[in-house]
Amino acid sequence: MAEGVARKTGVRTVEILTTETMTRVYLRIVVLALAFAAGVGAFVAAGIARAQSAEDSAQKLAEGKNLFYARCGYCHLIGGTGTYMLGRRLGKDRALLETRTDLSAEYIRRITRVGINTMPRHNRIELPDFELDLIAAYLARPASAHADAGRKIQNPDSNGGAHE
Repeated sequence: MAEGVARKTGVRTVEILTTETMTRVYLRIVVLALAFAAGVGAFVAAGIARAQSAEDSAQKLAEGKNLFYARCGYCHLIGGTGTYMLGRRLGKDRALLETRTDLSAEYIRRITRVGINTMPRHNRIELPDFELDLIAAYLARPASAHADAGRKIQNPDSNGGAHE
C-alpha cells in the first residue's frame, strides 16, 4: 500500500496521499522518464556513430583503391609484371591482388616493407605508413566489398583507359 494517511469510509479504505508522498512519486516518474530518454538517446547516438563509421570506412576504401592504382597498379593490375609473376607462382585465379579475398592487411604491409621474390621492398619514404595502411585495408576488405573488382578494372593513367 502506498504511503499516506488511510481513512475508513464505510466499507472501503481511501488513501489520501500527502504532499511528500506525491513529490516522491513524481520524482520517480521523472527519473524513469530521464533514464528512458537517455537510453533512447544513446541508442540513436550509437546508430549515428555506426552510420558515420560506415561512411568513413567507405571513404577509406575509396582512398585505398586510388592509392593502390597510383602506387601499385603499374605492377599489380591486369598485364602488370606482379600480376604475371603471381599467376605463374600461385595460379591465374590468385594473380590479381584486387580480386583476392585471402589477403590480410598485416600480410600486405609486411610483404610491401620487406619484398618477396621479384617484388622489391618499399620503404616509408617511398610509401608512407598511412598510405600503406589505406592500400592494405582496401586489398583486405571483406569479400562482400569485392563485388565490382575484376569486372572492369580502371587504371587511372593519363588517358583514363580501362584494363580488361
